[in-house]
Amino acid sequence: MKLQVEALGKRFDSGRWGLRGVELVLEGPGFTVLSGHNGSGKTLLARHVLGLEQPDEGRILLDGADIRGDLKALRRRIGFVFQEPEHQILGMTVDEDVAWTPARLGWPAARIKAGRDRALALTDLAGRGGEPTAFLSGGEKRRLAIASVLVAEPELVILDEPFNDLDWPGVKALLAILVDLHRRGIALLVITHDLDKCLAHADRLVVMEAGAIKADGPVRELWDRLPELGLRRPGPCATLEGMTWLA
Repeated sequence: MKLQVEALGKRFDSGRWGLRGVELVLEGPGFTVLSGHNGSGKTLLARHVLGLEQPDEGRILLDGADIRGDLKALRRRIGFVFQEPEHQILGMTVDEDVAWTPARLGWPAARIKAGRDRALALTDLAGRGGEPTAFLSGGEKRRLAIASVLVAEPELVILDEPFNDLDWPGVKALLAILVDLHRRGIALLVITHDLDKCLAHADRLVVMEAGAIKADGPVRELWDRLPELGLRRPGPCATLEGMTWLA
């Protein structure tokens, strides 16, 4: 999969540009962190990648074709996990929720079950299919939201502020899942302010400011530049490796 964002621009009714001249390429199974201050355009960019917003300038290509040509195919290949998991949990039980999308795609029952079981295993929710979604903890709901995306076997998963409101065990559990998905060849784009919780495991950092890309490169190359990019270097540790929450 190759996703290309070319000279993307979005202008609000007020006349202010929310995005301007954004250039970004996502290719292969990378673990990319997208960061920047509030209002820098991170979530707005993600909404364009998913075809939920129409740009005023530029275009987005998936394997060389404009995404607007087939949005249904786009959303089968790219999954999105909302900042608030309650916004995408639709089933009354865990099983029902994960099966929601494939059932509406007309998958046969055997395929739905196999996909659901795989997605629940990948998110450490195996054996909990009969539980009511309303009774899950915040961290469990977030993992369920990821499972409901993984069931369709996307090539890229975009997660918007996935660590929000999670306690220490919740962060560790979620981060372990993301690292495992990356290892399995699923591309990740993690939109987050919480660099200390994931940057040690990412291979690329993209920083946005005022609707544009301010920096884009390997995490190790940008590590020393975090303060000048307006980002606080996470934690008191002296090294990137020492920052991991999985130790």
